[in-house]
Amino acid sequence: MASNEPVLSALTTEQLAAIGGASRRLYIEAAPGSGKTTVSAHRYGIQRFGRTADPRAVVAVSFTRSATAELRDRVLARWGNSALSWPHRIVTLDTIMCDLLTHLLHEKAVHWPGGHHELLVHDSWRARLPPSNSRRRPIIRLQGNQVSATTVRAEPYEHAVDRAAFEAAVEAGECTHDDVRTVLETGIKDETVRGALIRHLASTTRALLVDEVFDANLLDLKVVQLAIHAGLQVTLVGDPWQALYGFRGARPEAVPGFIAAEAFKQRDLHHSFRWITRDQDLLSTQLRSGESTFLTPGEVQKVEVVLAREWKSLWATSPRVLPLAFRSATGRPPEAAATLLLNEMTTHAFSQKAIYLADAYTTLGITDPEAGARLQPRLEAILRRLSGDDDLDAIRRELNSAIATESDVRMPRRHSSHIERLAALRTRLQQPSRRPVLGLTCHQAKGREWDHVGVRLEPTDVQALRQGLAHTNEDHRMLYVALTRARRQTLAV
Repeated sequence: MASNEPVLSALTTEQLAAIGGASRRLYIEAAPGSGKTTVSAHRYGIQRFGRTADPRAVVAVSFTRSATAELRDRVLARWGNSALSWPHRIVTLDTIMCDLLTHLLHEKAVHWPGGHHELLVHDSWRARLPPSNSRRRPIIRLQGNQVSATTVRAEPYEHAVDRAAFEAAVEAGECTHDDVRTVLETGIKDETVRGALIRHLASTTRALLVDEVFDANLLDLKVVQLAIHAGLQVTLVGDPWQALYGFRGARPEAVPGFIAAEAFKQRDLHHSFRWITRDQDLLSTQLRSGESTFLTPGEVQKVEVVLAREWKSLWATSPRVLPLAFRSATGRPPEAAATLLLNEMTTHAFSQKAIYLADAYTTLGITDPEAGARLQPRLEAILRRLSGDDDLDAIRRELNSAIATESDVRMPRRHSSHIERLAALRTRLQQPSRRPVLGLTCHQAKGREWDHVGVRLEPTDVQALRQGLAHTNEDHRMLYVALTRARRQTLAV
C-alpha cells in the first residue's frame, strides 16, 4: 500500500460503503456536494494498491478533459505519483477508444488506408484541413474490416472540409476522435472484433471506474459492457439529476436500464457537505423530491456568479455580469475576433480565459502559439478605445486589422451583430470600478460551487419550479444543476 494512504476515518459511513464495496459491478449515485470525486479517488487508490501482484491496469475515465483532470489531481494528492505509474491511468473515454482501435489495427482485425497501425488523432478537422463549399461532407466508414473515406450530404451551415485533403490525411494515418468512434461503432457489431476487444481488455486491465456515467452515449455503454464481459471490476459513478449532455449525444435515459440489466449493486451518497444554510439544504431537498419551489429574487451585486441555460440570457441579465463566452464554439470569424477581446477582459477580471478561446483561434486560422502574445498589445489598445466613446464601427475595423496581422481569414462585411458584441463589451467596460460578476452557463458550472449564486430564470423555468422538477427532462436537469451550486444562498436575478 502507498505510504501516503489517506485516513479513512474522516469519511462518512455511506462514503466508506461506496469506497469499499466488494461487488464487481458497483454503481455509486452521488448527490451534489456529497464527495463524489473524493469517493472515486479513494476507490481508485484501493483498487490500484489492493492487488499489487496483478500487473494489469486500474483505469478511471470521464467524458471531459476538465473532469478527468480533477479526478487525476485528487488521486495524486491522496495516493501519490505511484498511483498513476504505468499501466495505471486516468484518462478520457476518448483515449480508451483510441487505444481499442489501435489494438484492432495491430491485430489486423481492422485495416486502415496506407496500412497504418498507429494514428494521429485530432479533436476536429477544422484547424487541420481547408474548408469546402461542397454540399458533400467527407467521412470515415468501415466496410468489412477495411476503413475507407466516402462522402455524405452536408447539413446547412455545417463545417465541411476539402475531400481531397481529407483523403490524403486519412491515407497518412490521421483522423479525429469522431472518426475513431465511427469505426468502433461499426466494428463492435462484428463478433470477431468484439472478441478481440474483450480479450485485449481482459489481458491488460483489471478494474475500470467510469465517472459521470450519465454523460455516456450508447457506444460508451457498449464499451463498458465489453469491460464487464472481459471480467473487469467495473464501478460507475454519477447522478441522473446532473446529466447535461444530451445535445452531444449522451443518453442518460439508457443508463438505468443498463445498470439493471448488468446487475450492478447500488450505493448512494445522499449527505451533502455543500449546504451551509438550512434554506439551501431545504431547496435541494425540494428540487430532488419534485416539490413545488419558489426562488427568492435578489440583486446581481449580492452574488458571486450568475448562471443561465444560454450565454445569450447572461448578456441580457445586467451590465455587471461578464459572461465567459458570446455564444458557442461554432461562431464565425467576427465572433472569434470579439472573443479575443473578451478573453482579455475575463483574464483581467477573473484570471479565467474565455470559454471558446481555442476555438476562436481555430476559426481565425491562427496556429502559431506565439500569436496571442503578439496580438495582446493591440487588443489592449482596442479595449482602451472601447471603454471610451469612439465610433464602434471604427473600432471594429481596427480589430479586423489587428487580426489580419496573424490571420489570412477574410472577415465578412459589416453586420449589426458585429457592432452589438462590441457594444456589449463597452457597457461592461464603462461600469463603475466595482468588480464584474462572473457569468456562466449551467454546463460550465457543473461540478463547481460558490457561497452565493444568482440564476437567470426564464418564464418556462418559473413554471417548471412551480410544478416540480423531473430528472427525465434535460431542461429541468440544467435548472437543477444551477440551483444546487450555492453553499449559502441561491437567488433569482
